[in-house]
Amino acid sequence: MRYRRSSPQDRAREVARRDFVKAAGTATVSLGPRLRAAQAAQAPSFESSWRGSRTWIGKEYWANPLQNWRVEDGEVIAKAAAGRTLHLLTHQVTPSGGGFHLQATVRLVSPSAGGENVARTWAGFVFGVRGGLAGYQHALVQPVTSVAAGLRGDGRLFCGGTVGGSVPLDSPVRLTLTVREAGSAYEAKLSAEPASGGSPTQVAETIGPSELPGNIALAAQAPGRAGPETSGVEWGFRDWVVGGTKLAAHPDQTFGPILWTQYALSRGTLKLAAHFPPLGDEDEWTARLQTRRGTRWATIASAAIERLSRTAIFRVDGWDESRDIEYRVAYTFQGEEHHWGGVVRKDPREKERLRIGVFSCDHGEVFPQRRLVRNIRLQDPDIAFFAGDQIYEGYGGFGVARGKPSEEAMLDYLRKYWQFGWTWRSILKDRPSIIIPDDHDVFQGNIWGQAGRALPRSAEGPGFERGGFLMEVDWVNAVQRTQSGHLPDPVDPAPCQSGIEVYFTELRYGGASIAILEDRKFKTGPADILSPEQRAAGRTDPAVVDIEGAELLGRRQESFLKNWSRDSVDADFRLVCSQTIFCKATTHAGGRLQRRLIDLDCGGWPQAARNRALAILQAASNVIMLHGDQHIGSLVRHGIEEWEDGPVAFMAPGTSNGFPRAWWPDQPGQNRDPSAPAWTGRYRDGLGNRITVLGAANPDRNSNTREGQEGLDAEQVAHRKGSGHSIVILDRKEMTASFEIWRHAFDAAKPRAQDLFPGFPIVVPLPA
Repeated sequence: MRYRRSSPQDRAREVARRDFVKAAGTATVSLGPRLRAAQAAQAPSFESSWRGSRTWIGKEYWANPLQNWRVEDGEVIAKAAAGRTLHLLTHQVTPSGGGFHLQATVRLVSPSAGGENVARTWAGFVFGVRGGLAGYQHALVQPVTSVAAGLRGDGRLFCGGTVGGSVPLDSPVRLTLTVREAGSAYEAKLSAEPASGGSPTQVAETIGPSELPGNIALAAQAPGRAGPETSGVEWGFRDWVVGGTKLAAHPDQTFGPILWTQYALSRGTLKLAAHFPPLGDEDEWTARLQTRRGTRWATIASAAIERLSRTAIFRVDGWDESRDIEYRVAYTFQGEEHHWGGVVRKDPREKERLRIGVFSCDHGEVFPQRRLVRNIRLQDPDIAFFAGDQIYEGYGGFGVARGKPSEEAMLDYLRKYWQFGWTWRSILKDRPSIIIPDDHDVFQGNIWGQAGRALPRSAEGPGFERGGFLMEVDWVNAVQRTQSGHLPDPVDPAPCQSGIEVYFTELRYGGASIAILEDRKFKTGPADILSPEQRAAGRTDPAVVDIEGAELLGRRQESFLKNWSRDSVDADFRLVCSQTIFCKATTHAGGRLQRRLIDLDCGGWPQAARNRALAILQAASNVIMLHGDQHIGSLVRHGIEEWEDGPVAFMAPGTSNGFPRAWWPDQPGQNRDPSAPAWTGRYRDGLGNRITVLGAANPDRNSNTREGQEGLDAEQVAHRKGSGHSIVILDRKEMTASFEIWRHAFDAAKPRAQDLFPGFPIVVPLPA
């Protein structure tokens, strides 16, 4: 057993905690009769029950951001800074009449730690938290309006814009916020009662009815912009109680401790990943996989929860693929059994059509994508493919934890990836998924992985074009585990020389053989192989940047593709899934969608390596390639030595585009169908590659300017910027592939022709 010697600071904190517990208990007892009377008059109610020590507060809460809140011996402690809130998921204030109350005991954890910053911080409540879109989840990460009431670090109370008297902070303080109807408005009154027995005080503010509806939260805040750094001041909270007739209770609105599952089924082997929150050392770190047998559940596997990624990955060989099997993950948290489950669907190889949903690049503005998820339930794809950028660095605010230790950076990543899981978990639990990380998932604006090496450091900044991974090896591996850990085992499992693991593999399902690639990990960094002069010359002559030795897939993946092309001939359909398309299928990009000719980030560079990979696939004549990344939907036929001698490639638009791109060529394409849009036909892309454009899902012009977004909500902006998703339908009888690109805003229960981007659907015979 290992022991840790306690420091004077540790002992002081322990004494402070004991004093807090003792004093808080006294305060609760003294307020008990009034509290119980208020609860009886203003049901429904909620009372916190925090136990143990861990980062995760509990299933009823959402912490902003995750890494700045923790439970320590039953007390919630927050690092004060702008925007730090702990939302209660199960209760929201409604527009109906009546009132509500919030109570909590707060204390200044370390009065001297923050120096002069202490007086500028405060702890208390925020209410009426709403976002630009309806729903309690959107308000968690995109708050627009709220009202605050609390206790400042100088001891003074405030409510809204009104500042009142002060109380001593040498002991815990019980805060009680009561909001009652007062004529056509509401009176919000905050009272403070020191546990030490000092004189209580209160402050009141008149609140308009429209300001009240929305989320309620605890807060520990300081002035400034909501970034990654904090004030250095910590506040503690105990005994949070809420109640009142104006509150709506939704006890099912929880998240955890089993957050979601994602699985893949291939060749009779099930791999299933279950996601968990940051647990404490005293918590259980093993989960169980169970299947229903009649009316009973039987445990068929157990798995340890990996400490950094917080995932438990189950592998079950000899899975019965001939029938739907109901499953659940079981986990015991603080003595209570919890479950999350779904259905492992039978292999649909006998179905006439195989449907694949393709998604990519969710910039986060329309979280939790309620419309899209509802539509996908109706469209009911057999497989869900997420091609990358499941998150972005700015997801949920508070910046990005680059340059931080792996544990802190992982908490920052997890709170972002949780938004993906929370959005999609109702889809992921009931069908196989392919999820692969792209550049933003690993906290890089762009990535040329250079065979997994560490990114060379420079005083000029990250310099992603030098090639390599910015973040630590264990962190990158943990990110890959959260997204791709459920995929079939890699076909060539040796990690990169740096220790970064690989996941490129084959998945067999529904009569399809699916090759899953990592087209970012092995790609050469352009600044590592091209001079500035070559880069400049390449803008007018792209052949200049086609440098010998520059890699795209790397030799290991090329070898895999050769074997796969030969060994997958028995499959009804053959698919290749990767992050980005092997060409530059865009002409315009950025804030005002300006013309951009060359792009070394796309899969069209390096050209020789691109052509080499596509030539390997010529041996599999019916291959369809599926991609994301470019924030525009496209369907192209690659050309290598001749026009249309390569595979068909389909790229999904962003589900919420942040940086839209467009395909607006100067001239109509050659050899195009006269009835097709003018932007179709044969082209040389900006890198000189042959492509035949069959369709493009362009954004509205002017959609990425402030003027073009004026007066629109996030859903409307996403629609204008060309956001959407794709469905591929593979028909076994007709041997065709139908490609659909759906616009962001539509109703799958009542689809209309204009809900698809112009020119879609497009049906391609197989072999193409």
